[in-house]
Amino acid sequence: MQHFVITIGCEYGAKGNAIGKKIAEDLGIPVYNRETVDAIIDEVGIPQDIMDKVESGVTIAGKGVEGQERGSFSKLSDLTDRAIHVQKQIIRKLAARESCVFIGRSADYILKGQENLLCVFIYAPDEVRIRNVCESHNLSEKDAKLLIYEKDKRYHTRHLAFTGSNRGDRHNRNLLIDSSMLGVDGTAEYIEDLAKKVFNIQERG
Repeated sequence: MQHFVITIGCEYGAKGNAIGKKIAEDLGIPVYNRETVDAIIDEVGIPQDIMDKVESGVTIAGKGVEGQERGSFSKLSDLTDRAIHVQKQIIRKLAARESCVFIGRSADYILKGQENLLCVFIYAPDEVRIRNVCESHNLSEKDAKLLIYEKDKRYHTRHLAFTGSNRGDRHNRNLLIDSSMLGVDGTAEYIEDLAKKVFNIQERG
């Protein structure tokens, strides 16, 4: 089986995380999402609070031009750029090491141009997303709508910081799919079937 990578971008509440994990499980390959990538970032010395600020689009200062310390993490004047650079390097190294699935983390953009890459974006109608978040977080419809709004805003800000492009840009994706049509298992199976054809993946015996 050739080396390949599948990236899963998704709207909050569209169950992209569950779908990505199912794909990885079915194909017998690792899956990397925010938690696993951030754990690796933490190991290389970037505090979680800095990554949280990066996620929110906050610029974090490092040393000034005259050497005044404005941050303890890096010699770079902009810790935001350093944090983004480290995350990109980690994702590229993981993708080069083995076949895997990335969920979020702007992996489709970071790995752009790599061979044997399938980029998928999963979305769902707003009413489905709201219902999913109500069920998964035990929230009222009003609170679920607010959470989705906040997550969408945060993800758009993060994607713009990492890529300089709009998160909804379809040109860097090979497939856009509404997860409400087939559900988690059906959507995962649909993507797996496409990957098997594209990468000539043989069924595991």
